[in-house]
Amino acid sequence: MLWTAWIACGLPLAAAPWNIIPKPESAEPAAGTFELNRQTPWFADSREASGVASVAVRMLEPAMGGRMPVLRGKPRAGDPPSVWLSTKTADPSLGEEGYELVVEPRGVSIRAPRPAGLFYGVQTLRQMLPPEAFGDRPVADGFLVRCGRVVDRPRFRWRGYLLDVGRHFRTVEYVKRTIDRLASLKMNVLHWHLTEDQGWRIEIKKYPKLTAIGAWRTDGGLRYGGFYTQREVREVVRYAAERHVTVVPEIEMPGHCVAALAAYPELSCTGGPFQVANRWGVFEDVYCAGNDETLEFLKRVLDEVLGLFPSTFIHIGGDEVPKTRWRACAKCQERMRREGLRDEHELQSWFIRQIDRYLASKGRRLVGWDEILEGGLAEGATVQSWRGMGGAIQAAKAGHDVIASPTSHCYLDYPLSAISLEKAYSFEPVPAELTAEEARHILGLEGNMWGERTPEEEDVDRQTFPRLVALAEVGWTKKEARDWSDFQRRLSAHRRRMELQGIALASAAGVRLGDWTPETVSETARDASWPVPRRLLQEGRDLVVEFQYESGLHGLEVTGVWLEVGGRTVAEDRHVGFAGASNRANRYALRLPRELPQGTVVLRATIRSDGGTDSRGAVWLLPSRPAKQR
Repeated sequence: MLWTAWIACGLPLAAAPWNIIPKPESAEPAAGTFELNRQTPWFADSREASGVASVAVRMLEPAMGGRMPVLRGKPRAGDPPSVWLSTKTADPSLGEEGYELVVEPRGVSIRAPRPAGLFYGVQTLRQMLPPEAFGDRPVADGFLVRCGRVVDRPRFRWRGYLLDVGRHFRTVEYVKRTIDRLASLKMNVLHWHLTEDQGWRIEIKKYPKLTAIGAWRTDGGLRYGGFYTQREVREVVRYAAERHVTVVPEIEMPGHCVAALAAYPELSCTGGPFQVANRWGVFEDVYCAGNDETLEFLKRVLDEVLGLFPSTFIHIGGDEVPKTRWRACAKCQERMRREGLRDEHELQSWFIRQIDRYLASKGRRLVGWDEILEGGLAEGATVQSWRGMGGAIQAAKAGHDVIASPTSHCYLDYPLSAISLEKAYSFEPVPAELTAEEARHILGLEGNMWGERTPEEEDVDRQTFPRLVALAEVGWTKKEARDWSDFQRRLSAHRRRMELQGIALASAAGVRLGDWTPETVSETARDASWPVPRRLLQEGRDLVVEFQYESGLHGLEVTGVWLEVGGRTVAEDRHVGFAGASNRANRYALRLPRELPQGTVVLRATIRSDGGTDSRGAVWLLPSRPAKQR
């Protein structure tokens, strides 16, 4: 049996649309089809093209039920219908990542000047197949591909995704799956956030205590953490390179470093002692900028990092650095006097400049969050603008490159109620305030997935998708070619592809019912209540209530949740949950009866703060779902 994308759509061949995401520059369907099956040979006219072909047939192998052969050279008359990848016959104007894809009854040709373009042409070809081509089991003898021609190239060179593994550790297998998903969307940067207050996640052989101590914290009396060996890091980098994804490491400095200070307290201003943080927030203890040993330590760390990551860009954080310790530190104040620095902001700028010069001496470029603008920007620094687009404008006007990832559109850890799919799609990375020359400094965009409130990998998926799909199109497709209605149509087909890749997708946004604060909690268990608009209830449906910790020293223990309507309890879930640095069973399912009484609706819960009252968070009512059969 052959599967065809156009028959599956239920449309006649001439009218059947391609559902390609990101939207290509040009796509022209034509009459006829090409049959792709497990015997179809793939030809490649260069070593680089052979590498792309080998990855392509491995990607398609599960759905095809076998690996298609890869051959060197060009198809000849008399050969069976084939796929041909060529770097030698491509139009040079397609650039580093552009390609031309032609599908004819006798064969498919993908031409690109560079292997990245060939790879992206393959991703387009995959999307021209039925969604089952993205599955993990054979479903057909082959697929019919509709004939036509696609010419395509990206708008921006940086199309990134930040994965935070500092707050919650992710397995190597999950990181690889993430890379696969980025590659299928033609995204080319994985920003790997490897160090945090809550965990140091990369092996540094010169400083073994960074992982022996810094990779582990205590949460609720349990030891939590993990790290990547250098062998595992090399494997991830190699895997990503095969898929034309550059892995950019982030080693935080001079703040967000409590995990490192727990291992080596002598690098701080106070000398410690410290424990790896088990709560979220910004901490006053940072690297001592007046201590020469601190800079030596960071340079030696970077030496090992540079040996693992070939990326030109190295991210050093630079964000959220309190100056309290530096103001009280004799070494830091002496550094300021010796270097002629007016304040601690200039001290931070001096610190970043030392790291920038060191990276430049190794042929690398520094990237930092937009706080590195404060006190003066290091010469070669690239700015990642997150606190709005002001930092992007300032940096670009000063002649510095920029990555745009403002909280308003690109923070995927934010709930859908704050950043909807449509809002993510509406993002424009180039500020109107820039001239055409200044706009050239906007390298692209990045979707940021911070890990505080996503302890499970499935949680990361739901926060990320499908909003990352929208940002992928923003990064690839020309501004004037983007169309929200058309994107929704194509996304409808793409959802099935994501499901077959095992991606947990977000549902509609929830509703924030209320909050808890230090003033409303106690270390003694008490009942709390929040009003619920009746319009949110649907008879015979399940409600999901989630307690989301946001900040503070302490978490919240919940021992039961129930819903009252007209003073009567109509649904309840009595289990112990915890919302804090690591959530445990913090969702409550309320099964509504077939008929609801009249009256005011109130959600009640028995709560207590754990270890103190410095706790803040929100109570969310997530979208209802059909009740399971009783």
